[in-house]
Amino acid sequence: KNLEAGSYHSFDDFKSDVRLTFENAMKYNEEKSIVHEMAKQLKKKFEQDYKKLLKQLDREHVENAKKVQACGLCGGEKLLFEPTVFFCNGLNCPSTRIRRNHNFYITADKQYAWCNQCYTELGDTIDLGTTQIKKEALTKRKNDETHEESWVQCDDCQRWIHQVCGLYNTRQDKENKSAYSCPLCVLDRRKKQGEPKVLPPPPCAEDLPRTKLSEWLEKDVHQKVDNRMKELAAEKAETENITYDEAYKSLSSGGPVTIRQVTSTDRKHEVREAIKARYIKKNYPDEFPYRCKCIVVFQNIDGVDVVLFALYVYEHGDDNPFPNKKTVYVSYLDSVHFLKPRKMRTFIYHEILISYLDYARAKGFEQAFIWACPPLKGDDYIFYAKPEDQKIPKEVRLRQWYLDMLDECQRRNIVGKVTNMYDQYLADKTLDFSCVPYFEGDYFPGEAENIIKTLNESGDKKSSGGGKKKAASKSKKSNSNKSPEDKVYNGGRDVVMQKFCEAIEGMKHSFIVAYLNCKTAKPENLVVPKKVMEYRKANGIICGAIDGAKLEAEKPQSAVTDESKTNGISEEKKSDDMAGSMSENKADETKSSAEFSDVKVKADSSGSNPETVPSECPPTEEKLPVSKKRNVDGKSVATPTDTKSSSSDSKLDRNGKPLRIMDDDTEELDCEFFNTRQCFLDLCRGNHYQFDELRRAKHTSMMVLWHLQNREAPKFVQQCFACAREISSGYRHHCNTCPDFDLCTECYRDPSSNRGTCNHKLEAIRVDNQGASSGLTEEQRRERQRNIQLHITLIEHASRCTSTSCKSSNCMKMKSYLKHGLVCTVKASGGCKLCKRIWTLLRIHAQQCKSSTCPIPQCIAIRNRIRQLQLKQQAMDDRRRQEMNRHYRMGVSGN
Repeated sequence: KNLEAGSYHSFDDFKSDVRLTFENAMKYNEEKSIVHEMAKQLKKKFEQDYKKLLKQLDREHVENAKKVQACGLCGGEKLLFEPTVFFCNGLNCPSTRIRRNHNFYITADKQYAWCNQCYTELGDTIDLGTTQIKKEALTKRKNDETHEESWVQCDDCQRWIHQVCGLYNTRQDKENKSAYSCPLCVLDRRKKQGEPKVLPPPPCAEDLPRTKLSEWLEKDVHQKVDNRMKELAAEKAETENITYDEAYKSLSSGGPVTIRQVTSTDRKHEVREAIKARYIKKNYPDEFPYRCKCIVVFQNIDGVDVVLFALYVYEHGDDNPFPNKKTVYVSYLDSVHFLKPRKMRTFIYHEILISYLDYARAKGFEQAFIWACPPLKGDDYIFYAKPEDQKIPKEVRLRQWYLDMLDECQRRNIVGKVTNMYDQYLADKTLDFSCVPYFEGDYFPGEAENIIKTLNESGDKKSSGGGKKKAASKSKKSNSNKSPEDKVYNGGRDVVMQKFCEAIEGMKHSFIVAYLNCKTAKPENLVVPKKVMEYRKANGIICGAIDGAKLEAEKPQSAVTDESKTNGISEEKKSDDMAGSMSENKADETKSSAEFSDVKVKADSSGSNPETVPSECPPTEEKLPVSKKRNVDGKSVATPTDTKSSSSDSKLDRNGKPLRIMDDDTEELDCEFFNTRQCFLDLCRGNHYQFDELRRAKHTSMMVLWHLQNREAPKFVQQCFACAREISSGYRHHCNTCPDFDLCTECYRDPSSNRGTCNHKLEAIRVDNQGASSGLTEEQRRERQRNIQLHITLIEHASRCTSTSCKSSNCMKMKSYLKHGLVCTVKASGGCKLCKRIWTLLRIHAQQCKSSTCPIPQCIAIRNRIRQLQLKQQAMDDRRRQEMNRHYRMGVSGN
């Protein structure tokens, strides 16, 4: 059955199941019985045939690899990437995919595109935020392009192999002059000459910056995974009648898991206009500040660190206005199913989320919010082009996956009450929408905006219909004890909340609210099901909120201490009710082996073990140091010593350098292509970084690591049309007429090179090959950040200074640089280094500037560009929300 369903992804998995079948037949039948003897003979025959099959497959692979047109490694020939995806920027269909084999119009830099319908409605001049272009400058194209995998030739054996198969990094070989040896030649040379004494270290996940959060997650997850692997090995050894060492070795086919935080930046989420106007008398805030954090998980597979999992979370601290105060929002989560062993996927992903919630509650956050929404068909959340056999869960299955994780959190006393947005906020008639948390990318902001616009439109129509109804309506609203604003309330009830209740009542369980067991948690928010209380008591788990003051005094412990328990939670009726809500729509406790794709939490369904030993509660100092520059209350905390930083000073990384652990709450960890999931998707789409096969996932991960360690290097480079090599240095010769036509210098000078149908004059454009050095010391990094801030201050001064004899010695120099940026014809996109540096400083300033009359050049334009990107992401979120509404309404009408 599993074979027909395509559930096997390796020969070993198939072999293990067949052996298990025969082992069970021998185990449960007497030794001399017919069944026992037949199973014994068939098992022996299977072992012989299995070895023959592997040898035959190896021979076929070697023969295919010897073909002239085939890759020397994979044996394949011409392989195509996933077709390029273009999104329309028009007003009629914002952020919708342009269909294959349809015409569309695109800008020269390929950043903006319009479908045929939207193109006809464009004006003569198009405002792109940072610049304006003429409509006639757009290029007409047909969405039918295909791109072939590039090749590289081994300088030793002269075989041609796919760059993806050979893990060839074109960014390292900038001049295309370095000698390249394929993996087969390297292996042969090492067999003859032995292992070289010194090897250059490849990009490795361990070398990425460490933060307090990543250290917390990695240590906690490693401990849980190690315990779980021992349990599975013991179970496998017993069922398959093999030794424990053999069982553990077969399960440990994948290497260690590395968890790193790649982004930690402060951002602000602006409130939409209709909501702001409707609740203006409630002093509703204009924006909500938050801390965006991105966590990425790698596993070493066949000696290569492969990206398998990514998580985006938004932390709203105590400096946030109500109702976002002390809340965390699990925004996006994505994975690919290459983790080994596969049966550990759900367990590891659950443990990462559980460990993060444990970290959040130790910091003082009180609530966690999750929207269980599967992706739309053909959409990607974070990873581009995932495997075809990776399944996408239905909404009910995804929601249950979340609840299973939260159920384990309740067992470990990390989470108290688990409810949903409808029961917690919308059903309460005393609340209005200003009491509902407002998160970027969430369902509620976009839906509330639509509801308010509909109400305003219907109100305008009614106001022109007559005076009696209007007078009666005013009389009714005047009796309300609520806000005096007539349009907001209807008989004491917020009309927006009423509309929300009607809209989401059938899908309310998808909007999950979990109360964290933090120091300030209220007893009524720590109510858990009766079965959870019984489990805690049976395992000696402390009940009640953690005390943050004890974090420093606590010592590391491997088991849960049985200390005094609070008796504030004994309301069995509430526990039973919550147990009912948790178990509603619950699937069978033992989940099947179907695997999940890109969802808000990406996962498979092997399930977490409900009998896992609970994590330490309260968290220990070794996991989360108390000494930090800023806590969740937004207050500075000065401590005489920092045990974490002092202990890390004695540790060294693999290169012998002292380890440093960053404070992810106070230090900026900025990564342009990981700052949003859309930026990472754009990076992958533009460079064909795909995850549909393991070999491509390895190459993509190698390039992602290179970008992470060279963060200022260009994200995209052009390919030579003739030789298909990436042009990463020198000059590229570009055709302004033909789409995507560039030649490297060698092919440009060679009259016999293939130029296709292009016979136009080519423009030489310099390629900037200087990226950020990955070998900067910590002192150099700090000095670099200080210089950036000084230059930003100087730009602000020079833009406002009108004096011709300014005392600042650098004022006139900065003015000349700004003037150069206005008159330069090469620009940053063309390779002008001065423009690139000035543009970077202007972008950093614009991200924080709020002045409507800022005199700094391009500041308002850059902010408009940032706003456009936000609107693009907003449009994609709205499309997902609308699809969820449509799916629910179709289900209701079908019933």
